[in-house]
Amino acid sequence: MGLFTSKKNPCPFCGGPTPRLLATTIEGTPICGTCKDKIDLPDGTVNLSLEDARQYLAYYDANKPLRDSFSATFKYNCGEWNDLIQIDVPQRLFRIRDKGDSLVMESSCLTAFRILEDNTVLFESSPEGLKWYETDTPARVKAVEPEIDRYHADMDRYMQAKRMNEMIEDMEKRGDFSRGSPTPFISEPIFSVDTPIKKFYVELTLDHPYWGGVRTLDNNAPDWGVLSPSYIDFMRKYEKETGLLHTLATSLMSVIDPDAPEEHILLPTPVAAATAPAGESRSVPDPVAEIQKYKTLLDSGAITEEEYAAKKRQLLGI
Repeated sequence: MGLFTSKKNPCPFCGGPTPRLLATTIEGTPICGTCKDKIDLPDGTVNLSLEDARQYLAYYDANKPLRDSFSATFKYNCGEWNDLIQIDVPQRLFRIRDKGDSLVMESSCLTAFRILEDNTVLFESSPEGLKWYETDTPARVKAVEPEIDRYHADMDRYMQAKRMNEMIEDMEKRGDFSRGSPTPFISEPIFSVDTPIKKFYVELTLDHPYWGGVRTLDNNAPDWGVLSPSYIDFMRKYEKETGLLHTLATSLMSVIDPDAPEEHILLPTPVAAATAPAGESRSVPDPVAEIQKYKTLLDSGAITEEEYAAKKRQLLGI
């Protein structure tokens, strides 16, 4: 028996010792650490009655065979310390918590899902299967490239002026030089352009006695880079994250229906550009959009990884 446990207040569920200090209580009654750790609920023990908790613990114990057989084949960290979607694709099981003893849910508990970037849907389940939507984010990222180039040009001028000023100051200290008038001050440039997207969201619609309703998990979208904003680096991070989200979507769809097809829905082609009269300028193909098309061909097996990598380098000019 430890110094901070008490026999006088046994756990109302298992009879085990409860902490003397900082004990978790339900209806004012302290419970033991073992029973507390079993309560894997969105809101913990908030608003639970003793009878509710007793029924939940019985449900938790009955869930043990699923927990014992669960083996995650895919995990997606949603940014929060305890929000980690784990999926056992072969058994069509999943859990929502970064705990080895968290409740495991069966396929019947997941009725639908959506994955969004800000307010734009990237993936969603439907009766027809998984829908994968193309977005205009790459084009909006590409539109910021002139601002990024301008920032780097301003930063080069600033660093050159700073080095020149430091050299002059050093020469003045040695008495080798004296400037007749103050050197014009150049302020350090700041890149303040917002990223096209802020967050990714995963919405799960659950039919579960304790985790029912819509559960929304979020993760931060890529940034420009603190020290050296880069269009190419942003797109690399964006493609990596959306690739993970695509795997998450296919894994979740397999939980709902392992035989569901996948449909890639492209953005509509602008009619004005396709029918522009002779003599009017036509838009140059967007390299990012072209890369996405070749990525689709790669995913479908139409081209090899080497062919995709070579085309991507060509389009990015690297």
